[in-house]
Amino acid sequence: MRLNVLMSVLFLLPHAAGAGPLPAPELVGEIALPSGLSLGGIPFGAISGLSYDPKSGAFFALSEPDGDHGAPRVYRLAVSVKDGRFAGLDIAGEEDLPAPGQSGWAPGGSDGGGIAVDPREGAVFWSVEAADGSPALYVLPRGAAHPRALSLPPAFLPRGGRAHGTRAGQGFEGLTLNRDAHLLVGATGSALRQDGPEASFTAPSPIRLLITDSRSLKPVAQYLYLTDTIPARPATIGGRAANGLSALASLPDGRLVAVERAEAEGSGSNIRFYVVSTVGATNVNGQDRLDLAHDLPVQKDLWFALRPGMTGITADDLEGLAFGPVIDGKDTLLTVSDNHFARHRATRFKLFEIDRPDHTN
Repeated sequence: MRLNVLMSVLFLLPHAAGAGPLPAPELVGEIALPSGLSLGGIPFGAISGLSYDPKSGAFFALSEPDGDHGAPRVYRLAVSVKDGRFAGLDIAGEEDLPAPGQSGWAPGGSDGGGIAVDPREGAVFWSVEAADGSPALYVLPRGAAHPRALSLPPAFLPRGGRAHGTRAGQGFEGLTLNRDAHLLVGATGSALRQDGPEASFTAPSPIRLLITDSRSLKPVAQYLYLTDTIPARPATIGGRAANGLSALASLPDGRLVAVERAEAEGSGSNIRFYVVSTVGATNVNGQDRLDLAHDLPVQKDLWFALRPGMTGITADDLEGLAFGPVIDGKDTLLTVSDNHFARHRATRFKLFEIDRPDHTN
């Protein structure tokens, strides 16, 4: 089924000669895994991030279990397409992510956000959304017994009570490596406390993109990204509504795809996919507080959207996406929803095809 999308001319990165608007994606199918599925006695679910390794041809999914469901885990997935349809998704492997120290993961300290696998070095990066508001990025080098914690800029860290740093549960929701794996890109779910508010019905949220050198593990840039306002109101007065960034993926030309997910109680989820370029944006690295009157945000252009009521499509709690292999001459994009280990919610994988002249791998 061909989705109706809004397309527009994109601002390009300097090395993205010839890049332009992405073709409209085609949904080739959805596979839903029930919440009761378990592997080795451990429930499968709460998937918060996806990454693709072109070297092995596998997707890697990060599970963000809480204390009742063990350590954070990485699942290795394989997808198949037959006769133009999403025919299969196999869980080909799994392993726990080790804690930084010898004592294991502390309660509330293993709530994963995004994942990025470096196909060249074999390292695994992942982000944490700590319940106490302390964000973290980790890297597990190939063959290492324990991960290293990346040093984060002070702007992201709690200070002075509830007035500074990331909001609880709104750390680095999105994480991706650029195509040569030299740059790690993370994005907070909503604004840092000192930068501004969460999105409302009338105002966006000024979140930050953090760019880190994946070899030196040093921050090299930060950019302002303005979310949308909340696009729909809840079905009842006083019902919950929110909008924020939930996932990131990299394009081969240096641009990003950012997912904004809005939820309105009783009205469903509204999911928008944006193509993002940092060309012309202000590098705010080193700024503790954004200057919204002068800092120029990244350019974002709507690629496509999933909305309540679309025929044959469930717009759900989308938490991860990754561009995958070329199948039948077309690029693929896999997305995943988070079931939060809820009894009656499935983990939904959607596979899209994009007919691009220059393939992503």
